[in-house]
Amino acid sequence: MDISKKSLLTPAEAARLLHVAPTTIRHWAQIGRLPFISTPGGHRRFDRNDILSLMSKPKSDVKNQFSILIIEDDKEFADMLTQFLENLFPHAKIKVAYNPFDAGDLLHTFKPDVVMLDLMMAGMNGFSICHRIKSTPATAKIIVIAMTGALTDDNVNRIVGLGAETCFGKPLDFALLEETIKLLVEQTKAIPQF
Repeated sequence: MDISKKSLLTPAEAARLLHVAPTTIRHWAQIGRLPFISTPGGHRRFDRNDILSLMSKPKSDVKNQFSILIIEDDKEFADMLTQFLENLFPHAKIKVAYNPFDAGDLLHTFKPDVVMLDLMMAGMNGFSICHRIKSTPATAKIIVIAMTGALTDDNVNRIVGLGAETCFGKPLDFALLEETIKLLVEQTKAIPQF
Protein backbone atom coordinates (compact mmCIF):
# COMPACT_ATOMS: atom_id res chain seq x y z
CA MET A 1 0.00 0.00 0.00
CA ASP A 2 1.57 3.28 -1.10
CA ILE A 3 0.88 6.05 1.38
CA SER A 4 2.00 9.58 0.60
CA LYS A 5 4.32 11.06 3.21
CA LYS A 6 2.10 14.13 3.35
CA SER A 7 -0.77 12.02 4.67
CA LEU A 8 1.37 10.68 7.54
CA LEU A 9 1.39 12.51 10.85
CA THR A 10 3.71 12.31 13.85
CA PRO A 11 2.07 11.67 17.24
CA ALA A 12 2.53 15.38 18.06
CA GLU A 13 0.92 16.49 14.77
CA ALA A 14 -2.00 14.09 15.22
CA ALA A 15 -2.47 15.28 18.80
CA ARG A 16 -2.38 18.95 17.77
CA LEU A 17 -5.00 18.41 15.04
CA LEU A 18 -7.32 16.57 17.43
CA HIS A 19 -6.56 18.90 20.35
CA VAL A 20 -5.59 15.99 22.60
CA ALA A 21 -2.34 15.21 24.39
CA PRO A 22 0.36 13.26 22.48
CA THR A 23 0.16 10.66 25.27
CA THR A 24 -3.49 10.07 24.28
CA ILE A 25 -2.43 9.36 20.69
CA ARG A 26 0.28 6.95 21.89
CA HIS A 27 -2.23 5.23 24.19
CA TRP A 28 -4.75 4.81 21.35
CA ALA A 29 -1.97 3.29 19.23
CA GLN A 30 -0.95 0.89 22.04
CA ILE A 31 -4.49 -0.38 22.61
CA GLY A 32 -5.14 -0.78 18.88
CA ARG A 33 -7.72 2.02 18.60
CA LEU A 34 -5.56 3.98 16.14
CA PRO A 35 -3.58 2.16 13.42
CA PHE A 36 -0.01 3.29 12.82
CA ILE A 37 3.02 2.64 10.66
CA SER A 38 6.47 2.24 12.17
CA THR A 39 9.38 4.06 10.55
CA PRO A 40 12.76 2.32 10.15
CA GLY A 41 13.81 4.21 13.30
CA GLY A 42 10.90 2.77 15.27
CA HIS A 43 8.77 5.94 15.36
CA ARG A 44 5.00 5.82 14.90
CA ARG A 45 3.31 7.63 12.02
CA PHE A 46 -0.45 7.98 11.63
CA ASP A 47 -2.47 8.20 8.44
CA ARG A 48 -4.77 11.25 8.38
CA ASN A 49 -7.64 9.06 7.11
CA ASP A 50 -7.29 6.74 10.11
CA ILE A 51 -7.66 9.74 12.40
CA LEU A 52 -10.80 10.82 10.55
CA SER A 53 -12.29 7.33 10.76
CA LEU A 54 -11.55 7.29 14.49
CA MET A 55 -13.58 10.49 14.92
CA SER A 56 -16.68 9.55 12.96
CA LYS A 57 -18.80 6.87 11.46
CA PRO A 58 -18.34 6.54 7.69
CA LYS A 59 -21.99 7.23 6.88
CA SER A 60 -24.52 9.60 8.29
CA ASP A 61 -28.25 9.11 8.54
CA VAL A 62 -28.76 12.79 7.66
CA LYS A 63 -29.05 12.65 3.87
CA ASN A 64 -30.35 16.03 2.83
CA GLN A 65 -28.20 19.02 2.03
CA PHE A 66 -27.41 21.92 4.31
CA SER A 67 -24.47 24.29 4.73
CA ILE A 68 -21.88 24.88 7.46
CA LEU A 69 -19.52 27.83 7.81
CA ILE A 70 -16.50 27.31 10.08
CA ILE A 71 -15.07 30.55 11.47
CA GLU A 72 -11.67 29.57 12.88
CA ASP A 73 -8.23 31.18 12.57
CA ASP A 74 -6.28 27.96 13.33
CA LYS A 75 -5.94 26.57 9.80
CA GLU A 76 -4.90 23.05 10.84
CA PHE A 77 -7.79 22.71 13.28
CA ALA A 78 -10.26 24.20 10.76
CA ASP A 79 -9.06 21.80 8.05
CA MET A 80 -9.40 18.79 10.37
CA LEU A 81 -12.88 19.93 11.46
CA THR A 82 -13.84 20.38 7.79
CA GLN A 83 -12.71 16.84 6.96
CA PHE A 84 -14.58 15.47 9.97
CA LEU A 85 -17.80 17.27 8.99
CA GLU A 86 -17.46 16.24 5.32
CA ASN A 87 -17.10 12.63 6.41
CA LEU A 88 -20.05 12.93 8.78
CA PHE A 89 -22.35 14.94 6.47
CA PRO A 90 -21.30 14.05 2.90
CA HIS A 91 -24.09 16.15 1.36
CA ALA A 92 -23.36 19.30 3.36
CA LYS A 93 -21.70 22.32 1.77
CA ILE A 94 -18.83 23.44 4.01
CA LYS A 95 -16.71 26.59 3.84
CA VAL A 96 -14.10 28.09 6.15
CA ALA A 97 -13.40 31.70 7.08
CA TYR A 98 -9.93 32.19 8.57
CA ASN A 99 -10.30 35.97 9.04
CA PRO A 100 -13.04 38.54 9.78
CA PHE A 101 -13.28 39.74 6.17
CA ASP A 102 -14.02 36.26 4.84
CA ALA A 103 -16.42 35.62 7.74
CA GLY A 104 -18.47 38.71 6.95
CA ASP A 105 -18.50 38.00 3.23
CA LEU A 106 -19.44 34.30 3.56
CA LEU A 107 -22.21 34.98 6.06
CA HIS A 108 -24.03 36.93 3.34
CA THR A 109 -22.96 35.16 0.13
CA PHE A 110 -22.78 31.53 1.32
CA LYS A 111 -25.80 31.86 3.65
CA PRO A 112 -24.92 28.97 5.98
CA ASP A 113 -27.48 27.03 8.03
CA VAL A 114 -24.89 26.39 10.76
CA VAL A 115 -21.87 28.42 11.90
CA MET A 116 -19.10 26.70 13.89
CA LEU A 117 -17.54 29.70 15.65
CA ASP A 118 -14.27 29.82 17.59
CA LEU A 119 -14.55 32.37 20.40
CA MET A 120 -10.87 33.30 20.76
CA MET A 121 -9.17 34.22 17.48
CA ALA A 122 -6.42 36.61 16.47
CA GLY A 123 -8.05 39.72 15.01
CA MET A 124 -11.58 38.36 15.52
CA ASN A 125 -13.86 38.34 18.54
CA GLY A 126 -16.25 35.38 18.45
CA PHE A 127 -18.64 37.11 20.85
CA SER A 128 -19.06 40.14 18.60
CA ILE A 129 -19.43 37.92 15.50
CA CYS A 130 -22.21 35.95 17.23
CA HIS A 131 -23.90 39.22 18.28
CA ARG A 132 -23.78 40.49 14.68
CA ILE A 133 -25.17 37.23 13.30
CA LYS A 134 -28.06 37.10 15.76
CA SER A 135 -28.92 40.83 15.66
CA THR A 136 -29.03 41.08 11.85
CA PRO A 137 -32.42 40.00 10.38
CA ALA A 138 -30.82 38.37 7.30
CA THR A 139 -28.62 36.07 9.45
CA ALA A 140 -30.56 35.80 12.73
CA LYS A 141 -31.88 32.28 12.00
CA ILE A 142 -28.38 30.79 11.51
CA ILE A 143 -27.55 28.13 14.10
CA VAL A 144 -24.39 29.19 15.96
CA ILE A 145 -22.29 26.51 17.68
CA ALA A 146 -19.40 28.07 19.60
CA MET A 147 -16.05 26.41 20.30
CA THR A 148 -13.33 27.49 22.72
CA GLY A 149 -10.19 26.31 24.43
CA ALA A 150 -11.24 28.48 27.39
CA LEU A 151 -14.46 26.73 28.43
CA THR A 152 -15.61 28.67 31.48
CA ASP A 153 -19.10 29.25 32.85
CA ASP A 154 -18.70 32.96 32.06
CA ASN A 155 -17.78 32.32 28.41
CA VAL A 156 -20.58 29.75 27.95
CA ASN A 157 -23.21 31.99 29.59
CA ARG A 158 -22.05 35.01 27.61
CA ILE A 159 -22.08 33.33 24.18
CA VAL A 160 -25.40 31.52 24.80
CA GLY A 161 -26.81 34.85 26.00
CA LEU A 162 -25.80 36.33 22.63
CA GLY A 163 -27.79 33.66 20.80
CA ALA A 164 -25.47 30.68 20.29
CA GLU A 165 -27.19 27.31 20.69
CA THR A 166 -24.33 25.80 22.67
CA CYS A 167 -20.61 26.05 23.35
CA PHE A 168 -18.14 23.16 23.06
CA GLY A 169 -14.78 23.00 24.75
CA LYS A 170 -11.65 22.04 22.87
CA PRO A 171 -10.73 19.28 22.35
CA LEU A 172 -14.13 18.79 20.76
CA ASP A 173 -16.31 15.87 21.79
CA PHE A 174 -16.97 14.70 18.22
CA ALA A 175 -19.75 12.26 19.13
CA LEU A 176 -21.64 14.99 20.99
CA LEU A 177 -20.96 17.46 18.18
CA GLU A 178 -22.48 15.02 15.67
CA GLU A 179 -25.62 14.55 17.81
CA THR A 180 -25.95 18.29 18.40
CA ILE A 181 -25.68 19.31 14.74
CA LYS A 182 -28.17 16.64 13.63
CA LEU A 183 -30.66 17.61 16.33
CA LEU A 184 -30.39 21.37 15.76
CA VAL A 185 -30.61 21.15 11.99
CA GLU A 186 -33.60 18.79 12.13
CA GLN A 187 -35.37 21.01 14.69
CA THR A 188 -35.02 24.10 12.56
CA LYS A 189 -36.08 22.23 9.42
CA ALA A 190 -32.89 23.37 7.69
CA ILE A 191 -32.81 19.82 6.33
CA PRO A 192 -36.15 19.14 4.61
CA GLN A 193 -37.63 15.75 5.48
CA PHE A 194 -38.74 13.74 2.44
